[in-house]
Amino acid sequence: MRSLPMKSLSCLLGLWVGASVALGQGLPVAATTGVIADLVREVAGGRVALAVVVPMGSDPHSFEPRPSSLRGVARARVLFANGLYLEPFLPKLEAALPRGSRTVLLAEGQPGLICITPEQRAQEARQGLDVHRHGLCDPHLWLDPGYALAYARRIHDTLAALDTAGAPAYAGRLRDFARRLEAVDRAVQECLAAVPRGRLRVVVQHDAFQYAARHYGFQVVGSLAGFAGQDRGLRNYLELARRLEQEQVRVIISEPQFGEGEVRALAEASGARVVRLYSDALTREVPTYLDLLRHNGRALCEAFR
Repeated sequence: MRSLPMKSLSCLLGLWVGASVALGQGLPVAATTGVIADLVREVAGGRVALAVVVPMGSDPHSFEPRPSSLRGVARARVLFANGLYLEPFLPKLEAALPRGSRTVLLAEGQPGLICITPEQRAQEARQGLDVHRHGLCDPHLWLDPGYALAYARRIHDTLAALDTAGAPAYAGRLRDFARRLEAVDRAVQECLAAVPRGRLRVVVQHDAFQYAARHYGFQVVGSLAGFAGQDRGLRNYLELARRLEQEQVRVIISEPQFGEGEVRALAEASGARVVRLYSDALTREVPTYLDLLRHNGRALCEAFR
């Protein structure tokens, strides 16, 4: 019996996937976080059967997958993940993937990554923080809408290659998402542009907002926890309290997946205002990526005024 050339096998696989989608089964895919899953939905619509690993409202930095978390992954043709150590559990997911499936790391290879300096690396090592485990670069690229669009394009390219019959639908949905994303981003930029530059400074609970700060023009003065949510200790806390008072920073950003004890104590000591923003986790109140952008933009504009 003659074997088919690889190109023919790829074509047959694409036709089989397209037929499965047409029958309403959906291309089985998985996403690590709610934000990534929402970007997949934006591009794919109903053409995929999507499994989300990290539950709504949970922190991916500290999440530990259970057997139930792996069921959807075990059927997935592709796993969409962020990479850059956002998901320390990623090796467990990749071990559960079926043979022939692949992982797409959406942050890997993107230009303009924000990484800690050698001095910051040495300081975190002195504090006992494992920078190798948690990563040297900020993984929260999607908080800059330009990167979110780059993620969506990579998702589109992956799905269109797997499901060639759905390629026109994926392309149309990507264009629609890009249009709506631009509108939300423009509204946030216009709002923040009206704030005097001297007010655009924040202390953050979790060092997740570097890309947002660079894109929207505000300054992150310091953080209670690093890129992966690792606490930076008492010395850092006291230094932040000093800078809040001396530099008259009036906004502290908290996040819903973390407790607010230290944040509230800093706010009471300095007179700063606590503003809740979203980074890693979506919630019932903020269930989509575009909702996250809108909420964060409005909350910052109100806090800075």
